[in-house]
Amino acid sequence: MNIEQVKDFIRTANREELREISKMHNRALKIIKEEIKNQFSINDVVKINHKSISEDFRYKVIKVMKKNIKVQSLQNIFRTYSVDPRLLEIVEG
Repeated sequence: MNIEQVKDFIRTANREELREISKMHNRALKIIKEEIKNQFSINDVVKINHKSISEDFRYKVIKVMKKNIKVQSLQNIFRTYSVDPRLLEIVEG
C-alpha cells in the first residue's frame, strides 16, 4: 500500500474509521515523543530549536517530566523553560 492509496482511503472513510485512524496516529506520536524524551537525562547540555530562541544559547536539563523537559540557561540560572522534547537537541562537548 502506498501513500496515495492511504490518502484515498482517508478521503472515503466514514466517521468510525477516521476515529480509529486518529487513535492510531495519536498512539504513534506518543511513542515517538516518549522515545525522544528518554534520550535526555539530568545535566545534559542542550540547545532549543525554536525561532524565538537563539541557537547560541545553551541550557542544562534540570528535570525530565511526563510531557516536557525543564531546562535552565547556562548564562542565567534564573531563566528556566519547560520545553517539548522534540525541540531539544543535545550539544556535544
